[in-house]
Amino acid sequence: MFKLPVCPYCHTVYSYGEVKKSEKKEIIKCYHCKNNFKQGRAKGFLFLAFIIVALAVLINKAILNLTADIVTSLIPLLAISLIAVILFIILSPYFIEFKKIKNEKIKEIPSVKITDDIKLKQKRSIKKRNNE
Repeated sequence: MFKLPVCPYCHTVYSYGEVKKSEKKEIIKCYHCKNNFKQGRAKGFLFLAFIIVALAVLINKAILNLTADIVTSLIPLLAISLIAVILFIILSPYFIEFKKIKNEKIKEIPSVKITDDIKLKQKRSIKKRNNE
């Protein structure tokens, strides 16, 4: 459950920082095998969110029961809520998984195809010149 994601093609493990950097990207390119893949949330992501919210609510309820005044308990309530949000942000990369892209056309790089076409045209024109 608590594991960093791996490349779906070559199973290269990505570090915590690399996963955080790639959270906003739609398509990620593996630095090892150069294949493209996308990322998605793992199954336990909602479970993590539920646990963190439940713990924050229980701790905030306990603080409210221990203090007689809401004004004096406001700072601890905000602190517990802030800690819950930070904990969620810190643990979220462990609940990301990388998935293969089903559409294989995305893997093709158009520039390679264009250069191949140019080389083919050059070969044809050389053959035509030699025949004349």
